[in-house]
Amino acid sequence: MKYLIFARVFCLVSFVILTLMISDCVLAQIKFEPEGGPLPDYYRYHPVQPDRTPDDFYQPRDNSLPVIMMTGYWPPTNEMLRQFSPNPDQNPDGWVGDNWEGLGYNIYAFFPEFPHGLGKGEGDFEVDYQKTSHDWWYYTELLEPIAVISFGRAFNNHKWTLEGGARNHPMNDWFDDYEAPFKPDITLPIVSEPPNFDRFSSLPMDDIVVALNDAQVPVAPEITQLDASKFLCNFIGYHASWYHDTHSAPDNPARNVASGHVHVGHAMTLETAVWATEVTLRTVIGHIQNVLCLNTGDVNADGILTAQDAQLAFLIVLGTYVPTFAEMCAADCLGTGEVTAADAQAIFLTVLGTGTCQDSL
Repeated sequence: MKYLIFARVFCLVSFVILTLMISDCVLAQIKFEPEGGPLPDYYRYHPVQPDRTPDDFYQPRDNSLPVIMMTGYWPPTNEMLRQFSPNPDQNPDGWVGDNWEGLGYNIYAFFPEFPHGLGKGEGDFEVDYQKTSHDWWYYTELLEPIAVISFGRAFNNHKWTLEGGARNHPMNDWFDDYEAPFKPDITLPIVSEPPNFDRFSSLPMDDIVVALNDAQVPVAPEITQLDASKFLCNFIGYHASWYHDTHSAPDNPARNVASGHVHVGHAMTLETAVWATEVTLRTVIGHIQNVLCLNTGDVNADGILTAQDAQLAFLIVLGTYVPTFAEMCAADCLGTGEVTAADAQAIFLTVLGTGTCQDSL
């Protein structure tokens, strides 16, 4: 009798475990949510003027700094990016992305608004294959971003999931969105990509995990091998990796250094999501600098070190000269990630032959 009871209990437990595993698999698709689903209390809806175009609000900066582009979908991923939106309708407090934190990059974010709860939304990067594709190619051509971070909402947890890659599913395998034609169709550029083809993130994922942990941001960072889900997050994540792969050559005038997708758990507070975003962004900037920055001291790029280079570095410190990205890197002779009076002095000592910069000419 006791064996019969054990067998029944074992079967019941096995059934429960199997049910949970299947449920997890379904949830892990980052699936379609019913139109009108509830929004978090912190969400602020800002109506987007239907006749407004990017030309009405996007003004390229005249500081010659490279651009990092970020995109979001459902909250918290749109709300956590709001400070970086150049659209005054969506960001009445004002765009903060102009040479953000003095790090030498202009930061732009684009995302939809949700007046009626979860669903397709309205504005940039609506939760729709055709509109996401249109906005993706429009803004990447306009901005030529040196890095792209796309964000999407995941589960009711505190995870910050750095997706290792994304898959281009056959057209009929994608989950339906909210508006006909419901799936990617032959009008979209992605049809030129092979079905079931994987592209991989070029974000500094390990560094981001370390930075989030070091900053004690209350999220659970993790890295996956591949996001094989079949909805808009994987769709835009594939575009991020695809854009990088076609713009990564060092001699490409629109070179892209890093792009990838991050899934964000929606149990975290908005303050935590903003904090994690900023830590991630700083880490990506540091990675770009490590890849591209040459700390040679040759600020005017004439191939030799002179007192003029030291003078230009000092003017950068004083704020009377706005450098290009390459000039900022060169002026950072000591390779500390910022230009200080010590860099100007180090350049001058290198000219005299009694000092050295981080990188040689």
